[in-house]
Amino acid sequence: MQANFSDQLRRAISHERLDAYRQRGSSNDDAELFAHYAWNMALSESLYTPLQCLEVSLRNSIHDAASSQFKTDAWFDLPGVLSPQEINKVQEAKNALIKGKKPLDAGRIIPELTFGFWTSLFDVRYEKIFWPWLLKPVAPNMPRHIRIRKNLSKRLNRIRTLRNRIFHHEPIWHWRDLQNQHTDTLETITWVNPAMKAFVEQFDRFEEIYKNGIGEYRKIINVLPEEIISNNRHDRA
Repeated sequence: MQANFSDQLRRAISHERLDAYRQRGSSNDDAELFAHYAWNMALSESLYTPLQCLEVSLRNSIHDAASSQFKTDAWFDLPGVLSPQEINKVQEAKNALIKGKKPLDAGRIIPELTFGFWTSLFDVRYEKIFWPWLLKPVAPNMPRHIRIRKNLSKRLNRIRTLRNRIFHHEPIWHWRDLQNQHTDTLETITWVNPAMKAFVEQFDRFEEIYKNGIGEYRKIINVLPEEIISNNRHDRA
């Protein structure tokens, strides 16, 4: 790999970020680090699809169940329902809509709320507010013998950790339980909405990318500088 190309790419990614891709007992040369970085991008991209579908289906399932329980689609504004931290998140969502000169209706507020907001509703402080009454409406296909708030909270927080790593461009390629995390995400979608699970499976490429491994990314990285030089020459011709 040409030194100039490697140096420029290092500056673009940053030395500190690339250090997270080093392996013990490996050569850890630039090409190997860049290959791991590229494989990590592909894995993250593939996991974005099921993560997005889980987030969308979960928030809408909670919203529908809470609207029915509290007899209003503005249940998040009712006194005594949300804790101060979540009240602040709702207000932030409203402020974003106000800034964009959009109406403050529930259909616009709900999508503005983060995945962290929705997972926090499974915390113990909401035990007698939402749960256990909303468990079946929210996750109707979760097996009855494990369908308790604590189990859903644990599962969703693990998924949220993966989501945050991906959305903040952190390395995940080295996680030994990455396949299990993917399986858990799909299973959780099934608990909430089987139709969404069937939908996401048509576009889910994680298993293919994971099983193919890093090899193809090594090949691409090894020829990348030469391809750039060749393309530049072609452009000047």
